[in-house]
Order: sequence, then structure tokens, then C-alpha cells
Amino acid sequence: MLLLSLVGEQPIPILLTHRALNPQRHLLVFTDKTKRVADQLHNLLPNSELRPMPDAYNLAEIARRFRQETADNLVFNLSGGTKPMAWAGYEVALQKQADFVYLQSEDKKSILYRFSFRDGRLVQKAEQLPRLITLEDYLQAHGLKTVSSKPPSNPQEAAIYRFLHKHCDQCLHNLQYPAFEIDFFVQRGNQAAVIEAKSGLSKVPRKRQAIDQLTTITGREYLGTYTGRIWINAKEPGSQLKELADAYQIKIVVVQLEQHAGGWRLTQKSQDALAQALDTVLGEHKPSIRLIPEYW
Repeated sequence: MLLLSLVGEQPIPILLTHRALNPQRHLLVFTDKTKRVADQLHNLLPNSELRPMPDAYNLAEIARRFRQETADNLVFNLSGGTKPMAWAGYEVALQKQADFVYLQSEDKKSILYRFSFRDGRLVQKAEQLPRLITLEDYLQAHGLKTVSSKPPSNPQEAAIYRFLHKHCDQCLHNLQYPAFEIDFFVQRGNQAAVIEAKSGLSKVPRKRQAIDQLTTITGREYLGTYTGRIWINAKEPGSQLKELADAYQIKIVVVQLEQHAGGWRLTQKSQDALAQALDTVLGEHKPSIRLIPEYW
């Protein structure tokens, strides 16, 4: 299979599609705006090739370039890129009677839609993808090196880590980078989230520190806007901080500790609140499903 992907600002849809289809060759079509993303994917995918697109809005020129690809088993991935690039991809797929795919990442799901032309009709199939990437893949896809987790630094961090380790597919903690630190980085399925854990409200000038850290780490320049955000705190933030967190789609969880078997653990109320936050931000575990094909 030759997979031709339109690279957008988010690398994970391209990476997931690659892992799901396992192509022999993978062409990454990018623009000046998405060159950084394409380069990061190219470093992660050994059988990928870079294809620059000088003008992302010249429909005729884009289609002409796409027609030059003559592989028998050509598949277009229309998940990213500009709308003219997607239109051109569909037009050429129709002319070549080639398959095309689109990855849905909304609603905490990874659903790959596959489209084929059969006897003059367009056939659609959909598959909810299983877990195909690790947190290390996630970091590398966004241009970040994998660094070693450091031990929890206090009883609250240790208690939170034990809980997350049981309720997530993967949990990394205390990752230190030159520009920021990540308290916890967790994953369920193909969904990932950054968690900032604070022991209490800081002095007035630092009250919004957790919000600033979360928005920086999950900004476009680092882990991308699809990454979930959770703020764990030992005290209830004020109404203005709650409104600000809500505006940035940050889930707030207030936790308390209790002694247990010679150590510390989250109270049952805290465990329930954190479990609910994980379900909201990462989604619940569900088996892979195949949907009934639809025809046009």
C-alpha cells in the first residue's frame, strides 16, 4: 500500500492512520505551515517520504501533483491539510477509483472511516481503533524527546501515581524539560492527558500557575490542543480560577489523603472524583467495533 497523507497541525491522526494501515510507503504532503509536524512524523516513521506542497490553495496544481502517484494500491488520508488539498485528494481518488480514509478524533474516540468506490457507488466502513501508540510515541510525534520518569516527591504525588497506574493504560510522571515540567502524563486507548498536581493554593501572584503550565504544555508548539488537561489540587479554587480553567477546558479535581496500611492514599471521595475526571477527559475503555457499511 502507498498511503498519501495530508499533514495538518496535529500529528496524531497521521500516526494513528499509519499504525492502523501499516503501509509499505507513506507520503507526507505538507505546506510551509506544517513542515515542522511533517519533519517530526518523518523521524518517527521509517518508511515515510516528505512531499512539500508550495501552494496549499491551488486546487488544480494540487490535483496535478496527486495524479503523478501511480501506485496500484494508493490510499489517500484526508484527515489533515487544507480544504483545497482535501478536495483535490477526493477528486483524484474518484478519478483513480482509489480508496481514501478519514480519522475522527472527537468524542474521545479514534474511528477510522474507510471509503471505497464499488460498482459506481461509494462504500463507507468505520472501525474504532484499539490502542496503537504509546506515550513515548506521543511525545516523539510532537518533537519531544522521551525522558525518564522521576520518583514522586511527596505523599500526594505517590498516592495519585498509584491510582493513575491502576486506572490508565500508561502513566509517566515527573518529566522534566527545559521549558516546563509534566507532573503526570497519562493515556487511555489513543487519548492522552497532562495532569498538574498541586498541594494547595500558592500565594496570590502564583494562583493560576497550574493553568498556565497546562496551557503551555498542551499548546500547539508542544503537545497539541488535542491533549487533555487535568488540574489536581488539595483545595477548592476560587470562582475566577474555575471560570478560567473552564474556558481552557481544564478539568479540576480536588483530592484529600488519608492514612492506610502505614502509608497514604486518596480518600474514596477523591478517588471517585479523579475517576470521573479521567472518564471525561480520556473516555472509558471500550472494545474495538466495526460498523455496518453504508452505501451511496
